[in-house]
Amino acid sequence: MTASGFLRSARGIASGAPIALDDAQRAVLRLPDDASAAVLGAPGTGKTTTLVELVADRVQRAGFAPEQLLVLTSSRGTATRLRDRLALRLGVPTNGPLARTVNSLAFDIVGHAARVAGVEPPQLVTGGEQDSNLGQLLAGQLEDGTGPNWPEHLGPEVRRLRGFRTELRELMARATEFGVTPQRLRELGIQHDRPEWIAAAEFIAEYLAVISSSRPHQLDSAELVQFAIAALGVGDSGVGDSGGDGPGATVERLRLVVVDDLQEATRSTLLLLRSLAARGIAIVAFGNPDVAANAFRGGEPD
Repeated sequence: MTASGFLRSARGIASGAPIALDDAQRAVLRLPDDASAAVLGAPGTGKTTTLVELVADRVQRAGFAPEQLLVLTSSRGTATRLRDRLALRLGVPTNGPLARTVNSLAFDIVGHAARVAGVEPPQLVTGGEQDSNLGQLLAGQLEDGTGPNWPEHLGPEVRRLRGFRTELRELMARATEFGVTPQRLRELGIQHDRPEWIAAAEFIAEYLAVISSSRPHQLDSAELVQFAIAALGVGDSGVGDSGGDGPGATVERLRLVVVDDLQEATRSTLLLLRSLAARGIAIVAFGNPDVAANAFRGGEPD
């Protein structure tokens, strides 16, 4: 794009007016309204611009109500930036933000399921809160001389480090996503001669027991998305279950979900998208597998 072209695009974004698109970008807008697709592009090729114009096209040309579309992102910062840009581009009132994080949508779904079931809605534990919970349990075990038999390279000095707790949280999240119970993790540790997995399995089992008794309605982000997938009622066959009380108004209204930075999606996010697609919701995902940055957090760029 030339400097003058960039300036015209910048003015278009700032004013909320439509901007000139190239042939590849227009091809995305020409997708059938009920079509799902993956849109791949290198940095700077206009993926985010195309995403915004796709949403504007469906509202202004196809007559979608704003609540029939949703843009999902992997971070709150990205969601906030997209909310402002979409609001400016559309220039119409909406019932809620058009861009949300995956956790925000999952919380909505799980909260509705809890209200329908007449139980207390869940509370999402933040990363900082979970880190504090892990730190307290690890410190208590060190003080009492209890807990798992950690291998020598994960001695007391290491287990006091925040970095250790971060890695432990990531292990717990990946185990939740893949349905690996503490018992199964222990079996895998024995099978593959990984003593740290065996120790972690024992620790996770104790952690879950403590949390379930002291904070029974507290879920971490991986657990939250798993509960949302279950609430959507999609089994291994990928077919949605139309019975029950439904997933709530947010999902019931949706016709299109647009995903930003798909390469950062974890297995939980991909399964949630599959569950939405099984309900007949079109999914158009934008990304670039060559710039994945969150693989260490479970992102699956492929």
